Amino acid sequence: MKKKSDIILVLGICSAFFMSACVDRFAIGDAFLEKAPGVDVNIDTVFNNAEYTRNFLWSAYGQIYCTYTSGNMMNGSPIDALSDSYHNYCGWGGPLNTYYPGTLTEESQDSDNGNFQGKFSYSTNLGNLNESGGRVSIYETVRKCWQIIENIDRVPDMAENEKSRLRGEAYTIMASRYYDAFRNFGGLCLVKKAYEVGEPFTEGRATAMETVEFIDSLIVCAIKEPGFIWNVPDSDIGQWSGRLTRASARALRAKVWMFAASPLFNSPAPYMEYSADKVTEFTDIHHVWFGKEDPSLWNRCLQYCDEFFADNAANGNYYQLVQPATNDEAGYRAAYRWAYRYRNDENHHEKLFDAHPTQLLSDVVTNGTVSQNNWGWGWHGFAIDTYRMGGAVPTNELMECFGMQDGRNFPYSDIYGPGNNPEGKDMFADRDPRLYETMLVPRQSLPAGFDYISRTYTDWWIGGLADYESSINNAEDIMSGYRKFKWLIDYTNEKMNDRFIGVSYIRLAEMYLIRAEARAETGDLKGALDDLHVVRSRVGLGRLETMNPGLNLTSNKANLIEEILRERNCEIGAECGDRLYDMVRRKRQDLFTKPLHEIKIYRLDDSGNRMSGDTKWVEGTPWPKFEYDKVEIQVGHRRWWDPGFWTNKWYLDPVSRNEIQKGYGLTQNPGW
Repeated sequence: MKKKSDIILVLGICSAFFMSACVDRFAIGDAFLEKAPGVDVNIDTVFNNAEYTRNFLWSAYGQIYCTYTSGNMMNGSPIDALSDSYHNYCGWGGPLNTYYPGTLTEESQDSDNGNFQGKFSYSTNLGNLNESGGRVSIYETVRKCWQIIENIDRVPDMAENEKSRLRGEAYTIMASRYYDAFRNFGGLCLVKKAYEVGEPFTEGRATAMETVEFIDSLIVCAIKEPGFIWNVPDSDIGQWSGRLTRASARALRAKVWMFAASPLFNSPAPYMEYSADKVTEFTDIHHVWFGKEDPSLWNRCLQYCDEFFADNAANGNYYQLVQPATNDEAGYRAAYRWAYRYRNDENHHEKLFDAHPTQLLSDVVTNGTVSQNNWGWGWHGFAIDTYRMGGAVPTNELMECFGMQDGRNFPYSDIYGPGNNPEGKDMFADRDPRLYETMLVPRQSLPAGFDYISRTYTDWWIGGLADYESSINNAEDIMSGYRKFKWLIDYTNEKMNDRFIGVSYIRLAEMYLIRAEARAETGDLKGALDDLHVVRSRVGLGRLETMNPGLNLTSNKANLIEEILRERNCEIGAECGDRLYDMVRRKRQDLFTKPLHEIKIYRLDDSGNRMSGDTKWVEGTPWPKFEYDKVEIQVGHRRWWDPGFWTNKWYLDPVSRNEIQKGYGLTQNPGW
């Protein structure tokens, strides 16, 4: 008989396909029976001193999911490179070597190839980084949180209110880690206390619905803690920005139910049936399907959104979208950059739940340089270097996702190819300002303060300055014709540490977008459009339904859902892997199997012919005319694009076959 302690200590859920970086492999083994994680210091010592107890919780904070730490990346590539928005061109990159060729197997979960060539390492310790740089299972985090919850009342020198607050934080961290695994695997093994090593385990894998209800119960426990404050007071925010709050828990609850209510699990039929030759004692369709379609789940999602906004209103609407100081491109971009990039401070309160990959909660800045304390939330491989090497390069599909500054959707789909742009239209002019904060595109002018490496690189085309100057490019990084700008900001890291960075797990803009989707699904299309406008108006966009009348968004629910997903990509793309998970939860086989594209931008001479060689633009001369070629990506061809290759098994990850055969209650997901 396997032991329940095995579950807690070793059941790592490593996302084989959609989040190898996010969670550990779905496995229970014996390696951790030698020592329970988190108890190198005697547990009586930890909970006999308030400072030790706090530090124990801080170590769990360090295991919150962030897509830009090395424990959460696919050999240097963030999971966005599996979506339709980014592509990996690195010859050593994880997606290019394993996912794109479609070579993933259930046996891959047991491999331990540290160089990630050909396949990934799915060892039991793969996952988020701990404070010493090692990798941990999500179930180590779960164990830590249960130990805090069960033992914090023993701490003699801590006030009751703080004990309650720390319990709320521990419940929320634990719920978030379960959610990370749930959206990769479906039903999970549910750990309901900190079991001792050797204590019998008799439960197996829970159903998908049991799992989501369990996650919800953890969040409810957090919300009910009387000491769990709504927000960090501004007087403390300089040191404690990023600590979880009741707002974090309420926001997480809405996000969990958005995923649960979506068609992946919540459909009349499962996303994929087990084939006859795969049906064994190790299969159970209810581990990956709710058993029916239940539209009321969207009502639950909407209810939890409304509860969040009501609680925020009761607390003086403390959380608000960062607003532009000026109604122009510079103001819109500055507001958006503050919203996605930086931690909350006394003037900006948009982030609800974030991780700090570069700096620690109580860091200080001296003479413009960030100093770190001993919290242990180090950078650990943020994707800057790999972005500069082609680890996640924007696709043309992402560029088209962004509309125009007036609020119209992208109107230029018919100008690609030789001879199709006789008027020389500049398709990068007057666009949604978030486009310019997301990727580098040719620009005739840039607002003051929004240059690139302290210089104005506007001519981003074949033979242009940014292409021609080797000091700011790598061949792989510009292979799609674009380069990532969001997070990267510049090429030399000159601007990386200008302020404290917090990578959003959830921010207020997403709460409006979650509620918009729930409202649309429950028939309130006007309310959904109002929520969309709140987010879009921050960057000066006109109302979506007014500027795009042909979509009939006030009456066409399907079109509105599509626009909500597009808006999510524009607003929160490349923050927490949400574009990929939107494609998964909505079962968007059409997006996974549609070939992605690069752009080739050619400068035209006065006669309308393509220029070659050095095509740099001289400031003060007329802005050039262009020809745009949209070509299918060739480097890293994704097998999903090949007719007949795709199966719906790719929506969820495979469970290790070796672990299943140990017979303690694991089941395999369909198709693997």
